[in-house]
Amino acid sequence: MNAVEFWKITFGYQKELLFRDFSLLIKAGEFLGVVGPNGSGKSTLLKLMMRIVNPLSGRVNIFGNDSRKIERLELARQMALVPQGSYFVFDWTVEEVVMMGRNPYRHGFFQSTRRDREKVVEAMHMTGVFDLRFRSINAISAGERQRVIIARALAQEPALLLLDEATAHLDLGHRAEVLRLLLALQKQGKTIVLVSHDLNEAFGFCSRIAFLKAGQLLACDAPDKLDDPELVKNAYGINPVVIKHPETGRPQFFLPAEPEVSEPS
Repeated sequence: MNAVEFWKITFGYQKELLFRDFSLLIKAGEFLGVVGPNGSGKSTLLKLMMRIVNPLSGRVNIFGNDSRKIERLELARQMALVPQGSYFVFDWTVEEVVMMGRNPYRHGFFQSTRRDREKVVEAMHMTGVFDLRFRSINAISAGERQRVIIARALAQEPALLLLDEATAHLDLGHRAEVLRLLLALQKQGKTIVLVSHDLNEAFGFCSRIAFLKAGQLLACDAPDKLDDPELVKNAYGINPVVIKHPETGRPQFFLPAEPEVSEPS
């Protein structure tokens, strides 16, 4: 079964087309990485899935149903977004922030059911933030805050989890925590779509990689089948150094060394 089907999508901003007859299938239960240079359409794919924007032509199916025919609340129960950064004006507690993920199920903002509370506690345990539940969201570290945002998304009980540069501002240790959590969620049956500028992050953790450039799908395959330097050169305009990870054997990409400059005679 496919979680998402982009079928012959045409879409653009301000009369300038980005996608033309674009198609892509995202399999249920996979961990898809979406990579490509700035302006390639990575974040726009997420917006199309969430119906923040609608295609000019073509169709986006979510678990077999045309997204335009799915009620907004139902769509929020099927998918959740973890953005690049989240900022809070009010000093909500961690538990209050995670409870916001239950809004698609609640009849009143201040009314929570036993199931709401159970799902919030479950999400906080899953992401390792339960012990922070009474702390202010503005008084914890960036890595902890990002795990809280993932907990909020999990409280929505989504089958599809979308992440837009969700590890971009985290240090190495916190990035590892988040990525290990995503792998665990995939093993539990979640479908995960990770938009990332970090090729090595995507190739190290995702089960399949979609390469975009200017709204075109250059390739979409398992990481070990996408170790062609020409693919990266086509997408980014550089000739990368490609090596195999010593533990996983997956390709890893590095910038070429600066050429030697000869001394003037």
